[in-house]
Amino acid sequence: MRATSTSLQAAVVLALVLAAVSVGTLSAHIVKGIESPGEATAFVSSPSAATDGPIPIRWGSQPFADPGLRVVCFFVANTSPERADRPGWPRVTGAGFELPGAPTGFALVEPLDGHWELVEGARATLDGTAVTLDVAVVARTNPTGRTPGHPHNPRGIPPGQAGVRGSGTRFCVSGPFPDELVSGQPATIEQLLNGVVVAFSGVDGPHLKGDLGVWDNPARAIPLYP
Repeated sequence: MRATSTSLQAAVVLALVLAAVSVGTLSAHIVKGIESPGEATAFVSSPSAATDGPIPIRWGSQPFADPGLRVVCFFVANTSPERADRPGWPRVTGAGFELPGAPTGFALVEPLDGHWELVEGARATLDGTAVTLDVAVVARTNPTGRTPGHPHNPRGIPPGQAGVRGSGTRFCVSGPFPDELVSGQPATIEQLLNGVVVAFSGVDGPHLKGDLGVWDNPARAIPLYP
């Protein structure tokens, strides 16, 4: 099968990114469901260390050769305990970010297996407050979290994964990520992860109720960027 130009471009970008990062063992962001903090949990981390930064996409070394695009890779592990009554559940079916401003022009670099897709400007309700997720990677499912046409092969990230850096599924996204979140300091991936929102499906009940989780830290205001 001949590769498309899009997949070739994605492969080149991903190769550059993976050459710059490696998997380490430091801790990162613990996420807990807002409604079910004990049943819906995740661990979201940058690839190698707290100092990992977005990777610039440049052509040449001159300032005008920088289009302002960056690649951000992160791991999402579903650390939720597996349900005794429904093995394989709950599942993580999305991960998005609140970012400052209203940036657009993001693209999914990895994975490109068709199970995940990128969405911009998604609306979410967090603890009664409506927020906008500037960019999100989601698995297309029906309202119960099942894969349409494949009820016995659900999409998303299964439960019971380790809460360590590099565990779970790796996502890489390109786009206009901010260069700074703190004045005078280059932005890090972990700083971007402060605004992460994780979607869970099948948390409890016969109808596979969902939940949304955020960083379990008092610094996580909702919204993060009013």
